[in-house]
Formats: sequence, C-alpha cells, structure tokens
Amino acid sequence: MPLARSPSARSGAPRVVVVGAGVMGRWHVQAARRLGAQVVAVVDPDEGAARALIARSGGASAHPSLHDALSACAADAVHVCTPLGTHGELTRVALAGGCHVLAEKPLAGSLDETEALLGLARERGLVLAPTHQFPFQPGFLRVSAGRAQLGELVRVAYRTSSAGGDGRPAAQRRAILREILPHPASLFHKFLGEAFDPSRLQVLRSTDDELELAGSAGAASLGVEISRRGRPTRNELHILGTTASAFVDLFHGYAIIEPGAVSRRSKALRPFRLGSGLLANAGGNLAYRAARREPAYPGLRELIRRFYSAAFAGGEPPVSEAETLAAARLVELAGP
Repeated sequence: MPLARSPSARSGAPRVVVVGAGVMGRWHVQAARRLGAQVVAVVDPDEGAARALIARSGGASAHPSLHDALSACAADAVHVCTPLGTHGELTRVALAGGCHVLAEKPLAGSLDETEALLGLARERGLVLAPTHQFPFQPGFLRVSAGRAQLGELVRVAYRTSSAGGDGRPAAQRRAILREILPHPASLFHKFLGEAFDPSRLQVLRSTDDELELAGSAGAASLGVEISRRGRPTRNELHILGTTASAFVDLFHGYAIIEPGAVSRRSKALRPFRLGSGLLANAGGNLAYRAARREPAYPGLRELIRRFYSAAFAGGEPPVSEAETLAAARLVELAGP
C-alpha cells in the first residue's frame, strides 16, 4: 500500500477518512465537514451503513477496509470511530499510511499498546489523539480559566449514571464501565496537571453495573462514580474549593460556579441563586449550541478543530501523551 503524502506539506482542505459508520462516525463526519475538511472516504464492512453516511457527506467513497480506502484515496487524517477491539490495528494502519489519527476512547486495549502507538506516531511525526471531548466544553473551559477563584481544592469528583449496555451480557456491561474511565482521567489531568497520578486511586467497588474509585491529588481528594443502575442518567464533574465550588454538566456542556461566602443571608438565598444560575447557564448554553447546530456531544467539534490545528498548522496537540497514558493507566487500574 503506498504511503499517503505528508499532511503537513499540503495546502487546502484536510482530506479525512472516517472509519465506522455508526453513531460516532456520523458525528465525526458532521464535525469534520463543518470545520472545512473534505471527507474523502467512509470505511465500514456494512456497505449499507457506509453508503447511508456517504449520502450525508457528498464526494466520499465507501470502502470495506481502511487498507482499501488509503490505497484508493489521498488522505491526510483518519478518524477511528469503531469498537475498542479494533482501535489498535486501525490506528497502526493509519499511521503507517502517513495519516494523523483521532481515535475514539480508549485509544487502545492496553497500556502497552497505547505506548506503542504513541511511539509510532512520534517516530513518524504524526499527531495521534484519543477523543477526550469533555475538557473542550465551554463550561469546563470557563471553570479551568477561573480556577483561582475556587481557592484551595478540597475535592474533585466525576459522577455518571449511564443507560448504555441495557440488555447486554454481564461482561459487556462491565466493559462499558471501564470504557467510560478515560473521561474522568482526561478531566482530572486537564484540571490538575501533573498532580494527577492514576496510581493514587483505588478501586472501592467493581461489579457488572457499578464502578467506584477514590484517591487524592495533593491536598484534594478525588472520586469517580460510574453507575449503570442510577437514574436519572447524568454526567457531571463536581469541584469543591475553599472559596467557591463548581458544577459542570458534561451532558450539556455548561457550568455553574458558586461563591463560598458564609452567612445566614447567603444560606437563605442559595436555592434562588443556584436556580437562577442554572436557568441562565443552561439557557445560554442551549442557545449557543443551537446557533452552532451542535445538538449532541458538546466539545467534540472543538476537540476536532484543535486536532486539525495541531496536524495541519503546527498547533499544540489537544490531548498530550501524558493525558493519553493517564487514561490508559486508569483503565488498567480498574481491571478486567
């Protein structure tokens, strides 16, 4: 198979291949096109699914394998949007073809494989990143920019209740819990930097439907709670500080920062202040996403924009090697 020409050496719209014509493949195609990229191929062994997605991305061709697509099309980047078990091989093929790669999380099935893929990308001068979109949501970015107003960190906790895996066998449900772990790892790493060490977390509870971890980062305690049984479904980051606290709604992409003033008046007014803040932030976020025509997966388009910037304009990679490895280590910590 001939190698694709180095993306950094070309001009014009990036030429991208999307592997996987499922839900995430559709969102990656939409985001790529809105960012000005040219989707040149969709890869899926299900020809009907690939052609249905092609209908939304004019000019693309359908292929049963990534090898076929890279042989037939001049490509600069590959989006891997397939089940976890296929990530490693597809990423290797794309990197061997001279393409930058953005892969759905987890990047690979093990820490060793993750390290090997990062090494291959580094060797070839290519950008390789997992799809850690939560840190690129407006709410999280606002909280990160205003971190100083929180004071000293007391606790950072990630909590999610997911309906994913309903009706599936126990082993698949357990695997889904582990596949969620890159999200808290990416958020903790972005917010805490080098203070976040996955090895300082311990698994407190692990069943087919529940996963709970706890640990620390400096003076702050860390918590991860992932549940398949809890309802309503939710996806949240809670940050408690000595002078203020923050709540980030990761389903919708907005955040609320609460001041920590202590008085009878502040206690009495808190429900009203919290309610009005929730309404204002949720409403503003809804209007923002409607204007951008981004009804789901907030943060994904911004992540992809930064990935393209790193690949084709020399910008900083949106996800560092350290963050990618932290996610892989946290997944391994949770066990099989």
